[in-house]
Amino acid sequence: MTTPSHVENYDPSNFWTTPARNFRTSARLHLQHFLFQNTIGFLIEPSIEEHLATLSQPLKIADLACGNGVWLTELHTHLGDKVSAQLDGFDINPVNFPAPAFLPASVKLQQRDVLAEPLSAEMIGTYDVVHIRAFVSIVPDGNVGPILAVASKLLKPGGFIQWDESRGDIWMVESPSPQVSTSACESIVQVLWSGQKARNISDKWVEGLDKLLDKSGFQDSRLLAREKRKQDYKGWTEDYLIVWEELASYFPTKSEAPDAPLSRESWLDMFAAAVRETEQGVAVHQGRVFVAVGQKPY
Repeated sequence: MTTPSHVENYDPSNFWTTPARNFRTSARLHLQHFLFQNTIGFLIEPSIEEHLATLSQPLKIADLACGNGVWLTELHTHLGDKVSAQLDGFDINPVNFPAPAFLPASVKLQQRDVLAEPLSAEMIGTYDVVHIRAFVSIVPDGNVGPILAVASKLLKPGGFIQWDESRGDIWMVESPSPQVSTSACESIVQVLWSGQKARNISDKWVEGLDKLLDKSGFQDSRLLAREKRKQDYKGWTEDYLIVWEELASYFPTKSEAPDAPLSRESWLDMFAAAVRETEQGVAVHQGRVFVAVGQKPY
């Protein structure tokens, strides 16, 4: 399917701030977190964690676009009693924040658009680690400079950035056997590719993120690449299915736009067929997860 679609009208920033980001989105974020962890095998890259062990405590760690805070709460458990740390999460939309009464005392989640709002004086130069994950949908033009500038401002001299990412413009559809069709999943992928092409979106920058860190003034930057585990393909597939279902709202109904190349009803029919294929074992994934790390100079 090569017909342009209304996905080209999709504004990633609006997608993550709309009130529809509800319990389904939060459940997907929990799933996504554990899939990332299964793939990369750590919360904080080991050499960074070794460095943190040499620092005076309490440590200060920030998670940008923290969603429901699951990375921070899991980090709290990982650090345990042996490390004292203040764990701060920032997100433009607080709808998925757990109630403060149920969070560890070390974890504080705040509604703040750190990419748009001026940073307060008490935030600048105070963090030992700034963590970023799954930002690819809000960097459609590949310009990561503003994000890295904010991360650098938040970090202490000698602090580290860790950015976990996957390419949103790569889709792999695999059938468990030649007898199981992948046509509906392939059709959805083609629509998504068409929308990305119409908006000139390429995520190739993800595979050069270490060089972009260098360009932004970080040092000792490096990029790790980890293949997704086959036993996790089903989880990744279900993660994407949740997003695909939510994308229906970006297509006009037949009554709203009779001449649209793809209606909401057609998308939902295609989605239902894709779900049936996944129930027969078809997997959708994006190949690899990348982790870029770098240190702010002293």
